[in-house]
Amino acid sequence: VLLGCDGVHSVVANWLGLAETVHSGRSAVRGMAVFPQGHGLKQEVRQFVGIGITAGFIPLTDTGIYWFFT
Repeated sequence: VLLGCDGVHSVVANWLGLAETVHSGRSAVRGMAVFPQGHGLKQEVRQFVGIGITAGFIPLTDTGIYWFFT
């Protein structure tokens, strides 16, 4: 098993002979929000899709939420 997490100019990908990266024109912002008093949300994924954008959040624990915009 080989796991390479060395970024866009990956030495591992180069060693494996993978193709160069291509800019897709897309980007993403992701994060974790912590609510010490609890967020009060149901344990379900919420995703909102629009033209050219997707956003959402996933409650991970009673106090933590993973969120994203792409």
